[in-house]
Amino acid sequence: MTKALQSQKVAVLIANGFNEADFLTIQRAMIEQGASLRIISTDSGLVNGWDGKGWGHNFAVDAQLNTALGIDYDAVIIPGGQRSLDKLKLTAHSRRFIGSFIAAMKPVICMGEAVQLMAQTDHVAWRTVSGPESKKAIAETAGATWSDTMTIDGTVLSGDTEGENRASFVAAAIDMMVQTVSAMKQAA
Repeated sequence: MTKALQSQKVAVLIANGFNEADFLTIQRAMIEQGASLRIISTDSGLVNGWDGKGWGHNFAVDAQLNTALGIDYDAVIIPGGQRSLDKLKLTAHSRRFIGSFIAAMKPVICMGEAVQLMAQTDHVAWRTVSGPESKKAIAETAGATWSDTMTIDGTVLSGDTEGENRASFVAAAIDMMVQTVSAMKQAA
């Protein structure tokens, strides 16, 4: 049986303190569909997740953000986690890396608070986005239109991933990726 995302190479943009539950849930779903995930980080060696109450597990970094190129990947996933986002916003490489996916019209999957990073790197103007209510003002100040429900605007998926929202968000992300792969095959 062929997996829908076979041969798709997906970047996961994280730094220490990323939302481990977001990452593990979408990682499992993407791998089940045949995708290959690569961790891109400002950190080198290992990156440490946050499990909501304390530090979680360590994961090996595949490439450092300052040398990573969007052209090498078919999509990017940005898990939530305030500590991670605060580190990622400090480098211009985040803006460059995310911008390369938007310019190439490749999927950008913003989980939960990750919509804040999109706003802080100037990638939400004129877009409709969603996420935790606490990020609404940041997104609107950056020029976005806010939605209270999970949103797909072009190739950008955003929404709240807390609690039961996580499963429906991950299902939408898989569906978006499958549709993208299908459209690419039809165009070829």
